[in-house]
Amino acid sequence: MVFVSIDVLYRRGKYILQHEGWLSFLKQGFSFVRNLFFSYGNYYIYEKELNPIDEVIKFKPKIDCTFRMVSSSDELDKLIAQGYNFKAMNFKPKLEKGALAFCLFVGQEVAHVTWVAPNKEAKKEIDYLPFKVNFEIGEVCSGASLTDPTYRGKGLFSHTYSYIFSYLTRNGTIRDKFTIELGNVASQKALGKFNPIIISSGHHLKILWWHSWKEIPIEETKV
Repeated sequence: MVFVSIDVLYRRGKYILQHEGWLSFLKQGFSFVRNLFFSYGNYYIYEKELNPIDEVIKFKPKIDCTFRMVSSSDELDKLIAQGYNFKAMNFKPKLEKGALAFCLFVGQEVAHVTWVAPNKEAKKEIDYLPFKVNFEIGEVCSGASLTDPTYRGKGLFSHTYSYIFSYLTRNGTIRDKFTIELGNVASQKALGKFNPIIISSGHHLKILWWHSWKEIPIEETKV
């Protein structure tokens, strides 16, 4: 479980109140408290093969935005000093474990972020589900995507993954793995553009500190 400081919770709650309103604040607050004690979900586990000889499909967003990859706390601090606004998102715990943040900005405000974990410790920060990722042979996992509600439906998710898959391919990664909830049709469609395959389905249940994970292999299914 990833623990969040009171300061981070306060700043995040304040941002939601100011920019998304009371209804969103109450919904997200209720969800956060509930998940401390009980949560469950059904997921697909995907993998995307990365081959240097294949050109990564590029998808353009519907709005003007700029891309930045953040790989360390120092880089984050430099961007903040330059006026970039990360909207109370707590990047440092993930960065300190080695995770990479792939960010899109509208002006200097972050509009979307997706994380990539190149090691086991980073994976725990971005996707706690215990599906297998073989980091030793060049696999990674991605996830913890977040789009500002103002910019949803603008193609930022697919545009970010164009950068992610290009970066991973250039750096010798052989495969990216990620999970999507069965009911999250929007994310399934967005990543389906890159022709990943579904390798298994998983069910997660948490009651207090007890966790259960069941994973069922699926015969190779193209999306």
